[in-house]
Amino acid sequence: MDKIEIDHLSPFRLSDVAEVFAGVGVSREETIERPGDKLPVIGVRDLQDGAVSPVERLDTVGFHDHNRAVSYAVREDDVLVTGRGTLLKFGLVGSETAGAVASGNVIVIRPKPPTVGGALFAILSSDVFRPKIEVLRRGATTLLSLSPKDLAKIEIDLPPVDEQQRIAALVTDTQTAYRTAIDAAEIRRALARRLIDARLFGTNKQL
Repeated sequence: MDKIEIDHLSPFRLSDVAEVFAGVGVSREETIERPGDKLPVIGVRDLQDGAVSPVERLDTVGFHDHNRAVSYAVREDDVLVTGRGTLLKFGLVGSETAGAVASGNVIVIRPKPPTVGGALFAILSSDVFRPKIEVLRRGATTLLSLSPKDLAKIEIDLPPVDEQQRIAALVTDTQTAYRTAIDAAEIRRALARRLIDARLFGTNKQL
């Protein structure tokens, strides 16, 4: 894979700085359970708040052609975009999701060196850039589709690599802080519900 020289803010086609491809389609036959052939699959619902669900939270699918399915496995720092669906959603693949298989409803954007995945995610998912992708989506209002080929042609400005790395670090820190806050809030809510249920329906008056 050839490296691209990025020494200043320069316009590129997305295909110049990343591989862009759709995930693997899943047929009814491939959803049949086959011991040893089931793989975790990333669907549209697994892209939430800029993150991608970890492997243990993904649905698993049995594939007739295991080797072909594995070729669509995502890597850390891949950027994922919904290829089909009502909402345009983005996700940055972390170590907890790497190795899962992207479904046919998800587009994988794999940065080519020296492009930094976190910076690419920040650009594509930004409020400034998102409208450029929205106009490429076609179909009925309830189910829009985005072509990897069309997405690959879109022009993108990339800052120098050292600035990309700083942006990527900020993205990672922000997502970690956000996820930590959400997890803490969910724990507090669960404890509050247990306390309320105990007071309403339980006998332990000390709760």
